[in-house]
Amino acid sequence: MIGADSRLHGKRRVADARGFTLMEMVVVLGLFSLTVATASDIFIMSNRAQRKVFSMERAQADARYTLEAMVREIRNDLVDYQYYSGTVPLPADSLALIDENSSQIVFEKSDAATGQYCADADSQPCLLVTVDGSAPAPITPKSVRLRNLKFYVAPYRDPSIYDATIDGFVSNLQQRVTVVMVLENTNQTEGLTITSVQATAAGRQFRR
Repeated sequence: MIGADSRLHGKRRVADARGFTLMEMVVVLGLFSLTVATASDIFIMSNRAQRKVFSMERAQADARYTLEAMVREIRNDLVDYQYYSGTVPLPADSLALIDENSSQIVFEKSDAATGQYCADADSQPCLLVTVDGSAPAPITPKSVRLRNLKFYVAPYRDPSIYDATIDGFVSNLQQRVTVVMVLENTNQTEGLTITSVQATAAGRQFRR
């Protein structure tokens, strides 16, 4: 009995010392690889989502800055109707204003001839501002492209014009300008983001 018990315990020790079988190792490695792949996918998707959110926030901040620059001038200045020969097209591709110092300020989208004034090649076309015919200066920052820009000016006719047929001026409305703009973030690391913005501003002055 003692000899049989010793042999039985010896077999158990040998069986315990064998460790994992090949099949068990394959299963464990498969589960580990699946876990790592799943975790990697979750990390990559989370990183992409974070970059997308950052890109959207940056695009919205750039759009607000660009709009505020134009809205500030619209409120403080007057529409330069002479720039449009008395009648502003609807919509207009550019906005011409006259400030308190009688300086002409023109906002417009760059073209092939003025694209060199943009912040960089990835920012073309961009929003440019020109003061009294000087060299244009970009308002939109680097890695931001201006896809569309339209201005809706009211009244579209110069209110200082007197029309004898109606025995009065053509308009008594306070000037109001609506800006419609579409911006595109061209930063490849942040991902493509397109932002559409619109703002309406009324002038604080009325002159004839």
